Amino acid sequence: MMNKYQESGGYVPCPQRSGIPITQTILTAAARQCRVGTWAFAAVTAVMLGGWSAPSAWAGSMPPVTLAVTGPQTATAGKPLKGIKVRLRNPGLAVRDSRLRLTIHDGADRALGPDDIKVDVREGKSWQPVQVNAIDGGVIGAIGAAGKPHDELHQSGGFAIGANAKKAWQLRVRFRLPGHYSMVLTVSPDNGATQLAKPASYSVEVL
Repeated sequence: MMNKYQESGGYVPCPQRSGIPITQTILTAAARQCRVGTWAFAAVTAVMLGGWSAPSAWAGSMPPVTLAVTGPQTATAGKPLKGIKVRLRNPGLAVRDSRLRLTIHDGADRALGPDDIKVDVREGKSWQPVQVNAIDGGVIGAIGAAGKPHDELHQSGGFAIGANAKKAWQLRVRFRLPGHYSMVLTVSPDNGATQLAKPASYSVEVL
């Protein structure tokens, strides 16, 4: 007999907002993402509040995919920041091919665009560009399968996530202007209606 995790193909729809405290700040952040299907409300709220509750469909079944990010705490404006590392681990069965999506916002709520933020991902011995588009004051990009252009922001599918898989990415980001920036990463097999992991967050002070 299959458990809920297996029946769903290793993923569950994003949880809804019920039972989660709401503030204007959280509503604004959630609206930025939910309008384009990048995060569910509960996923954004969990990151903003510093906590996370696994969707009920995971309870008593296989654990979800985990996502983590580390990197330098400071950077220099106009110069590429290396050392941002993203790690994904799937402790269970294979799940649907997915994309790693990232959004970057400025702490002072300045509107950002593709000229302000440049993102590259390391593939082999070279850096490959990740296309970013403006979205509600910030920028969004998506990383799919290695060896293919990373320019499909809203396309389903992407890289394979097999059973007991571990994946890692090295990112390079250039910030045009000084300031405090926040980055949130998610992994989804569609345009964000399904989330496979708790979102991972990273912040950096650009001097």
